[in-house]
Amino acid sequence: MRQDAFDFIGNLDTLLAVVIGAMLATIGGVVSEHYEDAIERRRRERDAARFFGEILGSIDELVDRAMRSQKFGDPWGPVTMRLFRTAMREAEVYDRNRERLFDIQDMDLRARIHVHVISEIFPLEAIIEGSDRIAAITERLDEDLTMSDEKRARLHERLSVWINSRKTGLEFIENERKKTPDICKGLERVAGVRFRNDLRVAAAAPQAGNT
Repeated sequence: MRQDAFDFIGNLDTLLAVVIGAMLATIGGVVSEHYEDAIERRRRERDAARFFGEILGSIDELVDRAMRSQKFGDPWGPVTMRLFRTAMREAEVYDRNRERLFDIQDMDLRARIHVHVISEIFPLEAIIEGSDRIAAITERLDEDLTMSDEKRARLHERLSVWINSRKTGLEFIENERKKTPDICKGLERVAGVRFRNDLRVAAAAPQAGNT
């Protein structure tokens, strides 16, 4: 066999080895990248589950404290309202970070979390707005002694509407927060941690005094 034929076969072997090596390197890179992506997705999912578990528990804990505070002094005094407003701020933290929900792979759990928080935000808004309106109308009724009977009657009617709205909001959020422990159990499975008992289980807080 001629020398150039041997050289061709040798070069072909070298080329084949290079091609196979490149293919193996590419496959290894793809597998490694896929594995790293899976690890990163899992890490983000765990972090998101821990975050939302803490937020849900914090909202309910603050609502529970607000409802317990109604047993002391004015049921709708400044301490109670500060607690409700703080719970609202916690709900706003959720709203600013809700895109992290998509890190949780379970679509049903994602939907339950979102609907649950929205269902707590609306009554919190009703409680806070209702209390502000009630305070403003009450102050006006107390200060304006020259008000006509017709105007006073209209204000009392509006006052009754806002009192009922606030009462409904309180009842609604009290019922909605009962769903938090079950949602947190689902988040615990994803997060791989067990939330603190005072966050995971909402303590029963009887309503004290309806205005």
